[in-house]
Amino acid sequence: MAADKRLNIRAIITRRFYIFFMVVLLMFLVLIFNLYKLVFLQGEELRSEAAATYIKERSVEASRGNIYSDDGSLLATSLPKYRLGMDPSVFNISVKTEKLFATHIHALCDQLALLFKDRSSDEYYNKILLAKNSNKTYILLNNRLLDFQERKAVLNFPLFKEGKRNATKTGVVFDKVNVRYAPFGQMAYRTIGYLKDKLAVGLEGAFDKDLRGLPGKGLFQKMDKNTWRPMENGTELIPTPGYDLQTTIDVDIQDIVELALMKALATFKGNYATAIVMETATGEIKAISNLTKEASSPTGYSEFANYAIDVSENDPGSVFKLPSMMAMLEESNMPLTDMVTTGGKYTVFNKTMSDSHDYGTINVQGVIEHSSNIGTIKLMQRVFSSKPGKFYDYLKKFHLIDPLNFQITPRYKTPKFPVPAKWDALQYMWSSVGYSSNTSPMHMLSFYNAIANNGYWIQPIIVKNATVGNKVVKDYTETQKKDKEPLCSPETLKKIKIMLEGVVERGTGNNLKGTPYGIAGKTGTAQRLVNGNYVKGTYYVSFIGYFPVAKPKYTVLVAMDKPEGGSEGTYARQVTAPVFLDISNHIYSRDMKLQRTLSGTLPDSLNNAKLSHTIHPLDQKILFTNFNLPKVEEDGRWVLFSQDKKIVQNSAISFPAKTVPNVVGMNLRDALFALENRGLKVRANGMGAVVSQSIAPGTPSRKNLLLNIQLK
Repeated sequence: MAADKRLNIRAIITRRFYIFFMVVLLMFLVLIFNLYKLVFLQGEELRSEAAATYIKERSVEASRGNIYSDDGSLLATSLPKYRLGMDPSVFNISVKTEKLFATHIHALCDQLALLFKDRSSDEYYNKILLAKNSNKTYILLNNRLLDFQERKAVLNFPLFKEGKRNATKTGVVFDKVNVRYAPFGQMAYRTIGYLKDKLAVGLEGAFDKDLRGLPGKGLFQKMDKNTWRPMENGTELIPTPGYDLQTTIDVDIQDIVELALMKALATFKGNYATAIVMETATGEIKAISNLTKEASSPTGYSEFANYAIDVSENDPGSVFKLPSMMAMLEESNMPLTDMVTTGGKYTVFNKTMSDSHDYGTINVQGVIEHSSNIGTIKLMQRVFSSKPGKFYDYLKKFHLIDPLNFQITPRYKTPKFPVPAKWDALQYMWSSVGYSSNTSPMHMLSFYNAIANNGYWIQPIIVKNATVGNKVVKDYTETQKKDKEPLCSPETLKKIKIMLEGVVERGTGNNLKGTPYGIAGKTGTAQRLVNGNYVKGTYYVSFIGYFPVAKPKYTVLVAMDKPEGGSEGTYARQVTAPVFLDISNHIYSRDMKLQRTLSGTLPDSLNNAKLSHTIHPLDQKILFTNFNLPKVEEDGRWVLFSQDKKIVQNSAISFPAKTVPNVVGMNLRDALFALENRGLKVRANGMGAVVSQSIAPGTPSRKNLLLNIQLK
């Protein structure tokens, strides 16, 4: 009985063993089948999927085109920057590489900590060692972008300088990133523009398609979440670089305009100001500046919006009286001697218009010279009361109603001017003096430029052509619109010019008279419209004019919103007309072709002058060519120009490397060039030549060190 019991237990154990064996065998067979299926049946598909995940064909960014000024100076370019990465797996290859790593890794981490200043040396060591032990083929050491000089320095770091800088031996990896750089800093910042996220402004936005070129294609291996490394497989599609843009901007005139505008804003504390300089005969924009209040800016102002090309939220004011007067003269041929009674106030259709002063009875010429609202409205009633729609037709002919189709597209491009069918009884009269309508400064400037250009309107232009190397691939002047007929008759044009010259000689702009070249123009002062109501004592002021008066070369607009001060102390006469004069004087002084030829001998006051000035090495060519003054050997060094009575000397000077240069005696352009090339940040005050600098010459310089300079 006992034997049977033992037999049964053995049978049970044997049966269970066989069952267990069969289960294990079955599982093994299932595993073998799945492995076969994975390798042979689905392998190709899975390998393709893995390759698609970790090796992809990606777009290769093309080199973005440069933007140049009219003389070839760089306004915007792309510079290569680099993110520093590392392949620590290269040091797992052999005992030799392990020893190399152990010998130099701590010294490398010391240098990385010193360069980036975001981690300690030990933290960098732990990060690299962990990646090495995990056999990672790539880690990003730091997100900060390195410039070319920093890249060169990194290549001389311990460990990285071993193995003749071969990444397969030293592990150093540089990920190249193209970064947009403006050599002139904030100059014409909003006009040159930028691309940021989905925001594209200025020339960078308007000509993005031309500038960005055609991207290429290549295979990239995924190294980590956000990093891809290019693979050399010989099938890359090379990207096509973008076109270069040749603009009409004159960097010297741009500098003049920005300094003059900033000086006025420092005095009158306006909300914003804008200024434009147009070359009369060509319509080329030589300078354009827009400055807006910004508390965080060192100067209190920055370029945030392009007020010059946007339809303004403010009424244009009295500068609009000129197109109204041109329309009236064309329609009626009234003589300038016709008289009109003004008085202090004039009520029509229960609305009252006033003048800043009581001018009494004045002639048509005096209406513009003294900028009489009442005189303009009464003359408009004489000419257009029975046909107000005709006034609208004239404004359309003058290019003041429709978009200009300027090369930089504004936010608001169509002037806010209702069609006659929607006019009330006051619309044509109120708009004739610059109220109840809105236009852009560029619209107004192009109209005044037509007057200076013998009546012929020309479309403003800021980019002349697109080039590849020296070859012009797009000539934008070919599509620039130019009227074949003048805006008005020769008789009307003559009267208009007489009035504009009279504004400066006898009228609201007589603080601009007396220049050797002559100015003609018109002041504009409009009450600001806030929440649908005009606010007394706050103004939008402007001045538009041209010079030299006998043969105009430049047409200039200056406007400012809400200058602060006493009521009449913030009219266009006091605010924007002086800015115009500041700009025109500086342009005249630098443009030799505008100068009058001197005859006879120079006065003793000039012959006995004692001058000292530090000049850029290229500028001595101008002195030599135009004045036959001495010239030193051109070896790239700066030049100290000195004149003592009739004796002139030039002597070459040098600035020791890695020190703060001596910029006293330089103009602002040269001072900025000398200082910013040493990596210094500059804050300038005043105008003229540098008279002092906050850090003594010869002091060791370091990147981003702030230096103040005073000009006088």
